[in-house]
Amino acid sequence: MLRYLLLRNPGHNRVYYLESEKLAQAELTLITKRFEQSCGDIESMDIAGINYLTFTVGQKLSETELRWISTLSFIFALYHQSTDTADSAFHPVELTPHSYVDPKISMLLKYSGKTNEIFTRMMINVGLVSSDFGFDDAIQLLDPVSGKGTTLFEGAIRGFDVTGIESERKMVHETTIFFKKFLEQEKYKHTLSKHAMYSSSTGSETHIQLFEYARDKQDFKVETSRKHLALIAGNAMHARRYFKAEKFHLIVGDLPYGIAHGNKSKKKHNTPTRSPAELLETCLPDFHKILKTGGSLVLAWNKFVWPREEFVQLLIAKGFQVLDSDPYDQFTHRVDQSIKRDIVVARKV
Repeated sequence: MLRYLLLRNPGHNRVYYLESEKLAQAELTLITKRFEQSCGDIESMDIAGINYLTFTVGQKLSETELRWISTLSFIFALYHQSTDTADSAFHPVELTPHSYVDPKISMLLKYSGKTNEIFTRMMINVGLVSSDFGFDDAIQLLDPVSGKGTTLFEGAIRGFDVTGIESERKMVHETTIFFKKFLEQEKYKHTLSKHAMYSSSTGSETHIQLFEYARDKQDFKVETSRKHLALIAGNAMHARRYFKAEKFHLIVGDLPYGIAHGNKSKKKHNTPTRSPAELLETCLPDFHKILKTGGSLVLAWNKFVWPREEFVQLLIAKGFQVLDSDPYDQFTHRVDQSIKRDIVVARKV
């Protein structure tokens, strides 16, 4: 038997790190469900004053298993140790992360209300491992409340095609400028186009900013090798008007906590709302239509403003299968005095 020991990234957000042990263990538990071999004894262990997350397997991790482990949001270093001999030495294991875009992109843009990129990475991992899809699929990811693009950038790092909807046009503009500058500095071959994708009866237009990019000119010449990042200055309640049915493998978003990140609801017309319940009552039917069968919906929200039980009931009423057993119920954590964040994971079946 082999024991693997994972050292967590100390990160740059101390509050999140102190809260993250339970989240990391839940994420690891889900990832190991994609292993080809059985995995046991997933636990937290202190060795010489250092905390590790550990698990045991019968043989060395395969290339695919190691790739899954390397995607973990929190992982900093990996070791293995034999449990069958007197040799208790730690042997370092080389991780095999896949990054199409430099991971630093998620850390460059600083602003008030930004979601921690390690948490965002975890949401994407949980969504992918809970879906019917994997590394070999050309993943399409939607963030319906994209803000300044942390979820989009984390998806781009993984090589996904990503789309964000944001009601604040200023945010869409700032994110577009930032990503264009990044591609230029990193010398990616790219194009940026803008066009109206939907016009309302009142004459207002919804615009999409579409990036097509590749690592070099040779890849860019091949259409199937290009990656896409799209930004829509619009409203999540119109998602079905923007996209065809069964388009996205993953829908991942951090719902608004306050007025600064409010979306516009149908009930209050153009008034920003603090209520994730009101937002989702309007948007979930469209989310269900544009999500692929077997795809996952992963949403974070503030439990202080909406009980989990009510969120789950609404998702079920809108046709989703909610994954609510252990470890899916282990992601609650305190962000600050007014925010107790949790995530809910649901599938379209």
